[in-house]
Amino acid sequence: MKIAALSNIHGNLKAIATALGEIEKMKERGKDIEKVVVIGVFGCMPYPREVYKLLSQASNILCVRGRIDHMIAKWSDMSEEEKEEFKAEEPFLAKIVEWNWEEMGREARKWIRNDVPALLFEKFGDNEFAFSYGKPFNIHSEVRPKMPLSYYESIMSSIKKYEMLVVAGYEPLLAETVYGKIVCPGGAGIHKKNMKPSFAVIDTASLDVSFHEFDYARKEVEDRLRELKPPELDKLLDFLYHGV
Repeated sequence: MKIAALSNIHGNLKAIATALGEIEKMKERGKDIEKVVVIGVFGCMPYPREVYKLLSQASNILCVRGRIDHMIAKWSDMSEEEKEEFKAEEPFLAKIVEWNWEEMGREARKWIRNDVPALLFEKFGDNEFAFSYGKPFNIHSEVRPKMPLSYYESIMSSIKKYEMLVVAGYEPLLAETVYGKIVCPGGAGIHKKNMKPSFAVIDTASLDVSFHEFDYARKEVEDRLRELKPPELDKLLDFLYHGV
């Protein structure tokens, strides 16, 4: 069987819907894609409620928290002092977290807090997979592209029993180590500068990986951003059209 992996959805309904449509077309052409894994759900784009409804109601989609998701999940538990410290250290991120928390609604907040794990382990056939926003057991970290092989081997050495680690990121990545493979599907809801949105299809038996680019109706996302006027609107529009 095969699975599709997407990362950094950032609350972008148009992007995730288009990617899922592309995956359905692949299935119609004979690819046996049985599961979709999404790493990083909410963020800078203006559809948190709609993305929650789409992902939470789909029986074949598994979700893993991203960094922003993690902060949303713990927002109500943070003291005012902790929130002020966070706002001072990362003012842009804090604005995005607070805006999502208010915009997404109670049910979505409960879902990201109670039903979406920070780290996911799944066995498909004989192979075991780990899914994480960044380095395992550290949701605030990231796995960087274009690094020496020793860098990736040090990451995989901490989870030697797993044949593959799938992480979030804005740039597609495939690293083969003596312990197993590390895969990043690239950014779907927000992408890397000079790249297109993408996702990965993984053969769970052979561990072969392919990357697939797509595009979506960005003008509709722009119109929604201008309607809702989230914080740092100009910066979010730049992310939408030009990436990060």
